[in-house]
Amino acid sequence: MSKKDFKDGCFSPNWLEVDLREAAVQTVNKEERLESKRRKDLNTLLKELDEIKKNIEDAAEKQQRLANLMGFYTGEFAQ
Repeated sequence: MSKKDFKDGCFSPNWLEVDLREAAVQTVNKEERLESKRRKDLNTLLKELDEIKKNIEDAAEKQQRLANLMGFYTGEFAQ
């Protein structure tokens, strides 16, 4: 849109008028929801961390077992 079109009141068909006060309230509400999701107590965070650590250890064990199986299939045992 050019400056001349704007001054003449010519707006494109997809022009949207935004109520800045309403948009500001929606932004604040959205930020409050995000902030409440981000804040967790220490015990909850520690439990989540322990669960992640356990999952990593389980994946490492599975990886080691698969590596051992691959060694059997590709090694002298399979020939």
